[in-house]
Amino acid sequence: MEQRVRSKSKEGKKPLGGNGRMGQQIEKIDDHLQKVRNFHDRDAAKYLKERYHAKTCEGLAYLTRKEIILGMTAIKPCRILDVGCGPGILTRSLIDKGYTVYSADLSHEMIKKAREAVSHAANSTSSHFVVSDASQIPIAGSLMDIVLSIGLMCYIKNHKDVLKEIYRVLKPGGCAIIQINNIRWPMVYRMFVPLYHRLKSLIFHKNYDAINFEFNFSSRKRFLKDLCDSNFRVLSMEHYDFRIPFLDVLLPKLSVKMGKLMFQKRYNPFFTRFSHGLLIKLQK
Repeated sequence: MEQRVRSKSKEGKKPLGGNGRMGQQIEKIDDHLQKVRNFHDRDAAKYLKERYHAKTCEGLAYLTRKEIILGMTAIKPCRILDVGCGPGILTRSLIDKGYTVYSADLSHEMIKKAREAVSHAANSTSSHFVVSDASQIPIAGSLMDIVLSIGLMCYIKNHKDVLKEIYRVLKPGGCAIIQINNIRWPMVYRMFVPLYHRLKSLIFHKNYDAINFEFNFSSRKRFLKDLCDSNFRVLSMEHYDFRIPFLDVLLPKLSVKMGKLMFQKRYNPFFTRFSHGLLIKLQK
């Protein structure tokens, strides 16, 4: 089990580091988080190539999500924390827009990729990185204008621990943008996901054997309650990733066209039922 060294400031607060590095933390991570870390360490090298293209509904969803998030973060000057930053796709885009970005991820390999992503950026000195558990981020409280949590919550057993940490590091009046799966019936979702993965592995030869942990497939309703319990105020919600399960695998080209059309009609309640992704903007 790995350990991470954590330093503290003289005031005893979680530190904010400089020169591209933030404070580090000493603690053991549990078995679930270790499995999640191992998965993303292995996935880091192929993450960008496999996901960010518009030939499939999944690829279109990643590209659409990125554009929505960049639109939601249109505040300057701004200090942003990207929790679960992955290979730094958002980090690079935000730095190019002139923001100061602090990126945290549980995976060492993802952080390496994130560093590489910004290494040639004109404003690369505005980036800072840390390997960190999302529920214990080594940053002082009330520091961030915006916190992003994208593609993270499905890996977290207890959402409230992470929401509490996001709330802590935000300035009063600061905003969080959190992505969740738009799940209405968790039991049905859990039943069909293995079948869906099996079909994708047969057609696209994707290997899901490395997923040896359980995802948190809690409902949208449950997550919104967790947000309320964490004292956040919901400002807006954006649906994206429109597709019909299984059809998107069997007929990918048609499904991409359908997904684009449904996204254009995303504010129609009828079409939101086909949305698999939800971006929620919150205020502290």
